[in-house]
Amino acid sequence: MIDRGFVKWQPFNSLTPLKNTIKEIESETKSPKPELLEDALNVINNAILEAYYSKDEINITYYEKGKLKYINTTIKKINPSLKTIELGNNKILFFKQILDIH
Repeated sequence: MIDRGFVKWQPFNSLTPLKNTIKEIESETKSPKPELLEDALNVINNAILEAYYSKDEINITYYEKGKLKYINTTIKKINPSLKTIELGNNKILFFKQILDIH
């Protein structure tokens, strides 16, 4: 019997065609990021500042990994140098990800 030594375990990849199909479906469901006009960006900036100072809960629509996502939270911190905001649930968003605020 031949000693193989210490070999790291690797799973048997029998579902490769299925994996490729799943990747194709995921890439098809991604949508391009909507572009915002300067007026909309100014409205979003003002809404961020107002929500930060009033400590009110807001609904944020943002773009992440090819999908639109929604979150209802408060703003804990604004970092203008990094162009980020820290939300109440410790999630950090870049300004360029935010599409709408209610």
